Amino acid sequence: MRQPAIVYFFVLFISLLIVLTSLFLYLVIRKAAENERRRKIDAYKTSYQQTVFRYLNEGIGEGELSCRSPLKQQALLELFEEFSRLIESEHVQARIRAFAETHFQPMIRKQLFHRRWGVRMNALFYIEDFQMKVMINDLERLYQSAKLTKSEEIQLLKIYAIFDCPKLYERMLAPKYPLTEFAYRLLFRHMNDETLKAIVHRFAQWPPLMQYAFIDIVGIRNRSEYGVYLEQLLESESEEIRIRSLKAMATMGYFLSHEKLIHFLSSPLWQERLMAIKVCGKIRANECIPHLVSLLSDPIFSVRSQAAQALLRMENGSQWLKEVATSADDPFARDMAREWLERGVEVWG
Repeated sequence: MRQPAIVYFFVLFISLLIVLTSLFLYLVIRKAAENERRRKIDAYKTSYQQTVFRYLNEGIGEGELSCRSPLKQQALLELFEEFSRLIESEHVQARIRAFAETHFQPMIRKQLFHRRWGVRMNALFYIEDFQMKVMINDLERLYQSAKLTKSEEIQLLKIYAIFDCPKLYERMLAPKYPLTEFAYRLLFRHMNDETLKAIVHRFAQWPPLMQYAFIDIVGIRNRSEYGVYLEQLLESESEEIRIRSLKAMATMGYFLSHEKLIHFLSSPLWQERLMAIKVCGKIRANECIPHLVSLLSDPIFSVRSQAAQALLRMENGSQWLKEVATSADDPFARDMAREWLERGVEVWG
């Protein structure tokens, strides 16, 4: 009974060894083939580089760049993509777009509907880099495809934003996959001014993450023309919207009346107090100095610290801190005033 068992395990061992060896050889051969393919593409890129540069700058030599070899086309594709990121000149970008639409469109279209996700994503990046608006119907076809993934949808929507596609807004409201706050910020960042102005009055209809992203982008991009709208949002019932609106105002250095500042400096929400202090410091609202001094005794450490930092930016602010450091009854206020007097004025953050 033992001998058949030994034979069985021996055969099993040999079979596994053959399978593993075959798999190893397959991977080695595949890697070698990929390395050889990469080597040829890099060689073609080197040989085409000067011709591509001359074409982009002078508009001559396009005939020398026409080819049917898949490897040569890939080399040219990569070269044009690299130049599109390096050279911002409008006439160069126009030539890149024209060449891509004429020579790369069939290749990119094939990649756009490839079974592999990575190939499809690369095609989307090429369409973005080359500004290939001519492929908008292909993009719509991919969007309607059942194999569309979340990352592809985000990249597609980004391209829609760059191309000012009319369907962008409805897709942001009802995406195939839930969009994150980061994704909404990405889309707002690439949306043109006319589109943004056309949709902002529908703010109340947006999902919360979309609202938060818009407010953040207003601050990050210093879109002061929306400052009045942010002031209106300070009346919102949503704590998060009020806090983010104050934060955006602080980032922009948007002037807010001292009456409104005092209202938020007295807020029961420490986050609102903190952001109101940042606005005070950014616009140097001297009328709020007494309130900032009282906030040196706030129970929240970050609020006390921000109040001291804001005071240092005010007229005679250091004198106020010195007075608190020497005569305040609250030990926390004294300690905070001393700490910031020692640290001195820092870059406002």
